[in-house]
Amino acid sequence: MAKATNAESEFRTNTVYGLLVDGKSRGDIVQFCAENWQLKDRQADTYIQKARVLIERDCELSRPQFLAEALAGLRSIRAQAERRGQMQVAINAIRLQAELIGLSS
Repeated sequence: MAKATNAESEFRTNTVYGLLVDGKSRGDIVQFCAENWQLKDRQADTYIQKARVLIERDCELSRPQFLAEALAGLRSIRAQAERRGQMQVAINAIRLQAELIGLSS
């Protein structure tokens, strides 16, 4: 099999990234790589290693950065819940926002 192009390699790394984030095991990912890209275990492990580096980079957030992302996500959840008439979900999102910024215990 020919060596993957840079675009193929990046696509594969991002796909494996998604599989790891979804909680797939190494065995699941190796099987996926074999079935979809005809890769051997060692090649799959290379993509797993590259994907883990990306995950580590994505997780390098400071406390203020994480707080900002969490609050933005909760604002989105609240808005969606209100549009759907899910008031308890909206209230829970507000409560969690208050906890995150220290307004409640």
